[in-house]
Amino acid sequence: MHLAARRAAEFGVEIAGSVQFNLPVAMARKDRIVKGIISGIYDALDKRKDSIRFLRSPATFVNAHEVETGDDRVIFNKAIIATGARAGIPPVPGLEEVGFITNREALALTRMPESLIVIGGGYVGIELAQMYSRFGSHVVLLGRNRQLTPGEEPDLARRLAAYLKKEGLEVHTSATVTQVEQRDGLKVVTAHIKGASQQFSAEQILVAAGRVPNTTGLGLENAGVEVTKRGAIVVDAQLRTSMPHIFAIGDVCGGYMFTHRATYDGPIAALNAVKDSGRETDYRVLPRAVFSVPTLAAVGLTESEALARGHQIRVGKAQAVGGRSNALGDTRGMLKVILEEDTNVILGFHILAPHADDLIHEAVVAMHDHGTIERISKSIHVHPTLSELVKSVAKAAR
Repeated sequence: MHLAARRAAEFGVEIAGSVQFNLPVAMARKDRIVKGIISGIYDALDKRKDSIRFLRSPATFVNAHEVETGDDRVIFNKAIIATGARAGIPPVPGLEEVGFITNREALALTRMPESLIVIGGGYVGIELAQMYSRFGSHVVLLGRNRQLTPGEEPDLARRLAAYLKKEGLEVHTSATVTQVEQRDGLKVVTAHIKGASQQFSAEQILVAAGRVPNTTGLGLENAGVEVTKRGAIVVDAQLRTSMPHIFAIGDVCGGYMFTHRATYDGPIAALNAVKDSGRETDYRVLPRAVFSVPTLAAVGLTESEALARGHQIRVGKAQAVGGRSNALGDTRGMLKVILEEDTNVILGFHILAPHADDLIHEAVVAMHDHGTIERISKSIHVHPTLSELVKSVAKAAR
């Protein structure tokens, strides 16, 4: 939509008349894709019905070895909790009364909101804010932290914020939302920004203020399973809870809440539960990505995190400019790598560039088993490809 509506002529594509966007058609396509994924999961369960008993009902621990679910009571020797997380709703006066949507509803709308206020400057907030802005909504993004994507490299986060603003999004950081009210048919959000109170009006409010583990109502106290103040289940490196025969995986444990983290956890917990294999998690090379345009992706430590842990470091930087990015018409972004000074071991790799979510995996593989930067800098890369950008920052760090 963005390329067709705003940049087609740059690539020699001439469009007669205006470009229209049909939200219901786009959502229907998304629904078909999601339905196929879900059907695949249930089909896999059905094929294993001789060995897997599938009960679809809310479940509650009765004690450390029994779960009540619907009309059934299941006795178990080992258990794995994988209940995921839900959108966290901040306790802002007036928010519940005025009404809002979360990421779930935002991905099911069939009518385009003319204006949208997004509360939250993390992964979900950025992705949905840019998406609806490119669809045609006027979007205000309010992030409570000093930068977008808190926890990522500040210089890359600042660049991403600047790109979003240039596209037409109204972006505010260090914005604490203090009140929500209804006025003249619009939803009005009051936020404290840089020492002053500001108000923003929109047709709809999207809350993307973090995720909360789904532990409420599980009866974990009956099973003796410990949780943090934020409701996350406490696990060790083998994904065992405070009750050694009960395991937990994915978002319900807090930390990085990514699907690929949960699919990484799953086999480890299963092998430990069934075979007592002693497998341990290693999140040192767990990649992460914000699906913005350009994409922000990273693995490992930021520069400040590496210094805080006592590492002597060397940093390499490179602009996201190359033959392929020029051909794509998008040379925005930067790459940054953090190395251990004496060993050249890669401590962190950070990419803001087109398709950074794909490019980051070269760094993930290189970092496996404490790999050094030479694994990238001395390897041959096809020209012209975006992967050359990864080699360019590796060479800059030598």
